[in-house]
Amino acid sequence: MAFCRVVFPLLVLSVISCYASKVPVFMWGESIKSSVKANPLTTYTSEEFSAAVEQVVLPGTLTLVFIEPRLSVEDLSQKNSNGETSFPYLHDNIDDAVYLPNVKNALKALNRTAGASAVHIYVTEESPDVLGLSKLDDGNFIFIHLNDAREGESREEMLRRHDDFMHATMGDLPDELTAVGIYTANYPSWTIPASKSRPRRAVEENSAKSRMYTTDGLRMLAKAVKVVSGNESRTLGDLTDQHSELNTTYVNATLVFDNTTLLLNFNSKGGYWFFDTVVLTIGAFTDVLYPDEEVFALVDFSYRCAQHISFSSRNETKTYTVDFEDLKVQPFFETNTTQEFGDSFNCVGFFSAPIWAGLFVVFILLSITFYGIMMMMDIRTMDRFDDPKGKTITINAAE
Repeated sequence: MAFCRVVFPLLVLSVISCYASKVPVFMWGESIKSSVKANPLTTYTSEEFSAAVEQVVLPGTLTLVFIEPRLSVEDLSQKNSNGETSFPYLHDNIDDAVYLPNVKNALKALNRTAGASAVHIYVTEESPDVLGLSKLDDGNFIFIHLNDAREGESREEMLRRHDDFMHATMGDLPDELTAVGIYTANYPSWTIPASKSRPRRAVEENSAKSRMYTTDGLRMLAKAVKVVSGNESRTLGDLTDQHSELNTTYVNATLVFDNTTLLLNFNSKGGYWFFDTVVLTIGAFTDVLYPDEEVFALVDFSYRCAQHISFSSRNETKTYTVDFEDLKVQPFFETNTTQEFGDSFNCVGFFSAPIWAGLFVVFILLSITFYGIMMMMDIRTMDRFDDPKGKTITINAAE
């Protein structure tokens, strides 16, 4: 287990650093005066992008950051069957724009530049119009998360609708405000080949049967949460209340089900997060439950290992167990973050049975090859030859 904790994260992080964080950034506005030019062969680091933002966003400028969940360069360049782009508004403003095709950790750089005074607005299908001019002011950073995908809507239609939304938002600003628009995303949309999409959709269909528990600092998906005491088992129903406490090292999320309360305690250390304990409260009775097996994952990864995760009490007088069926969970130790599941940590060892079988076959083949080479090197050829004009060679028995 200790070896897997060292090797597996290094392999995963090396792959993620190559693909997962590179997104395009499109910045436009009348006040843009920047020497930064688009270069498709260059990947901008977070520090280089921060320097570019400081050139574009002058002091006293209102900055509206429009954030897609997923966006890639291909989305900005593709056209439909009629030859129409999904971003006519952005194409019209290309002369007053700075376009960076590949930027690493763009949102982290923008959050660092904006500071604690940034305003986050989430546009959803239930609340499509939440942007009010009362929140706009010179020098502000406003992050607008476009999480309003509609059922039955194609991606091209959604991107066109977001382009119209950006056009309307920037056009409705008061004339006295100096504004800059920035269009980017959390993750790229073209990192997974289309051939891999079918099993991903199948997993999402199965996950739809589960129940989602979301609070500040926690996102959890479970088919059922059961409280077991002896031979009695009870499935917890709908939530009546939920709240949480968090900082950079812990998340304490409270879920209230009628007369039963669960306090889920998560801890972060050494680049991992751990699901430490569950505090069970039934009426006036309170007990601390511990996991039957260690529940942990890398920071920014979700846990998705076992079908059943159990937390049991160590109280000898009355034993309780909380079972999470088909659990997927991830804590978030920072506020004002987009709480979306990261890549799943499935607790699969690096050396699986097929890998061991392959290594065993290769070892056998190498052994046979090595033995054959040694035998060939041990062959002794004749070093004396008979001369028909000379004396006959006599070989003694000792030779």
